[in-house]
Amino acid sequence: MSSRIPINLPSLHTAQQTIKREAKRFSALRCGRRFGKNVIMRDALIKPALHGAPVAWFAPVYDDLMDDWREVTHVLQPIIKSANASEHRIELITGGVIDMWSLHDRDSGRGRKYKRVVINEASKVKDLQYSWEYVIRATLADYSGDAFVGGTPKGFNYFATLCNAWAEREDGIAHHFTTYDNPHIARAEIDELRATLPDRVFRQEILAEFIEDGAYFQNVENAATIDAPDQPEQHNGHAIMGAADWAKSNDYTVLTLACRECNRVVDWARFNQIDYRLQRGRLVDLHNKWGVVQWLVESNSIGEPNLEELQYSGLPIDGFATTATTKPALIEGLSKALIDGFKVPREFANELRAYEIISNNGRTKFGAPSGMHDDTVISAALAWRAITSIAPAISGW
Repeated sequence: MSSRIPINLPSLHTAQQTIKREAKRFSALRCGRRFGKNVIMRDALIKPALHGAPVAWFAPVYDDLMDDWREVTHVLQPIIKSANASEHRIELITGGVIDMWSLHDRDSGRGRKYKRVVINEASKVKDLQYSWEYVIRATLADYSGDAFVGGTPKGFNYFATLCNAWAEREDGIAHHFTTYDNPHIARAEIDELRATLPDRVFRQEILAEFIEDGAYFQNVENAATIDAPDQPEQHNGHAIMGAADWAKSNDYTVLTLACRECNRVVDWARFNQIDYRLQRGRLVDLHNKWGVVQWLVESNSIGEPNLEELQYSGLPIDGFATTATTKPALIEGLSKALIDGFKVPREFANELRAYEIISNNGRTKFGAPSGMHDDTVISAALAWRAITSIAPAISGW
């Protein structure tokens, strides 16, 4: 007598059921935040594996797939033959195999063959066109496999291209659902987001519309044009202000110097994996090189002892506590500055383009996408605040 092992998959709400029912070989899912995209995509991934097929999940970086890895292994635990957490590979007693890949390496999955692939958070994949056209598409050839590609829009990038192209294919479909289509999210909560978020952000993140230049920061291409630091003699008699966003291990410390009269960053440094004594030394070196008249540095957590040490030394320096209350105004100030002509280093551009704003449990949240940093953004925002709102201190330094 054969025995059956129950597998409890999450129930799907009406819109998710529509996606499942209308799926074609190439299914694009354009969804607002908190719609429940990951739930339906995990469901789509698991079903072929239960019948013995090899399948794969792709995400922009490993941080983006960890929650889905944990959820898939939890749901399938009764029938898992082996699970390799370092390789993110699951083998089932049915013969099915689930691979979960980070597209940080754009060639991930090359040489494999799959019955179904899922690309999650597709709009955030840095080289999505290359990964799809040169690597992932070919993995479907052996089994005449199918694909689900989903995400929340982020400008008119290659995810938008796939959505538009698959909508026109006989064997393709492009779904569009908003956050309102998730019956588990209170409509009043979404209406609150509409009232508090910038219109462009709400339309992109909640209504899942493709917005021209969908990043939060606008005019980045024209603002991030500085290739190398200036020299102090270029700014004789000008007020040079400094800013610091502190880190030590995983993130980066970024020191940014800006000229009040020239409305531009004049020098900067980005580093990690060094102790705070050396970090303070690098700040002092820049201070002496440029004759900085005032510093504004992040004072949260690890920033406080650095601030105190530098203040004890007589450095003209103030702290800025970055909180849920103070951060919006800080970031909005930099956003307006970039539009109005504030110039920053070209190497800051990637973090500026990737920066996000969205609601987190009813509060507006600013930050970098999972797996990315926002250190240059914070440091540049502090530098802008310093040259526009701080009166230089008189110091005997």
